[in-house]
Amino acid sequence: MPTVRKIAAFMLLLAGFAALPAWAQQTDSERADLARYQKYAEAPVDHVRYFQINGFQYLAPDTVALWFGVNKLYLLTVQTPCSNLAFANGIGLTSRNNMLYRNFDFITFDHQRCKILKIVPVDELKMKQDAEKARKAKGNPAPASSS
Repeated sequence: MPTVRKIAAFMLLLAGFAALPAWAQQTDSERADLARYQKYAEAPVDHVRYFQINGFQYLAPDTVALWFGVNKLYLLTVQTPCSNLAFANGIGLTSRNNMLYRNFDFITFDHQRCKILKIVPVDELKMKQDAEKARKAKGNPAPASSS
């Protein structure tokens, strides 16, 4: 019987190590960005219309931020495992007619597909306004624009 316990303990240890790489991919700055975006998150929606992806940011093994235009930020939660999403140089969407649906469409990258489970709009304009107010309250000068 002691051998069965050792095998069971070893299997639990392996399972823990298998899950570690995915969660270890999140950096402190990604955690901070995710927390900031979640602070301005609105109610989840079933679908969203868009014209093009203007940018994306990996935030967690199951979460990416997508920009569809100026102040059009969405947090997408994807089904895990979604291997190597942290290392994707670009992503695509399986949407039809520029409509993205939760539980139907996928994020695609590097010949992979990760099902979109949740779409959460973020009030990016309010987030930017609050950051500007905080910056002014601290007496910091406006950031120099790059021309």
